Amino acid sequence: MNDNDPYESLADDCVEIGTVIREDDTILALDISGPEAWSEFDTLKSEAARIGSGNCQISYGAIDESGQTVIYAMFDFDCAAEKLIFQMQNNQ
Repeated sequence: MNDNDPYESLADDCVEIGTVIREDDTILALDISGPEAWSEFDTLKSEAARIGSGNCQISYGAIDESGQTVIYAMFDFDCAAEKLIFQMQNNQ
């Protein structure tokens, strides 16, 4: 440890959290497809509403592609931390 900086870490492979999470990185775009697309989308909407402030804005469009539903969804969270939590909880 550096005598001049009591907060210096000796750990390898450490990065400043700001280099991993940008403050303005709040939008998550997902393509959801398959026979259970609407059910999965409804579950994701519910999960997003439970994260942080609960103010996630969701927009979407759906098409039928070769007989299969494809939902193009955009989740806009209040902050990057909410987006990260949502992604980690839902493996997105």
